Amino acid sequence: LKLKSLREYFEPYGIFHFFRGGSGVDISFLKQETPGVVLAGLVTDPQRYFDYHHSANDTFDKVNRREMQLGSAAMASLIYLIDELDLFD
Repeated sequence: LKLKSLREYFEPYGIFHFFRGGSGVDISFLKQETPGVVLAGLVTDPQRYFDYHHSANDTFDKVNRREMQLGSAAMASLIYLIDELDLFD
């Protein structure tokens, strides 16, 4: 798997699980609509995930800003490295 070659960049930050087949329910429909598209998802620590998720209190003000920033940085880094290292045609 080409993405496993990126593990060394992420491991120091506690990001070390790369696996095939996941993408998340919010974007998985793209598999059928756009064959060949590369999808990626970030699996975060679920410790507080369901405190508000899909409830009436599931509002943006409940988002942990720092965790959102860390997740965004991880995904941006992943996309950058995929492009920079030309991992997908």
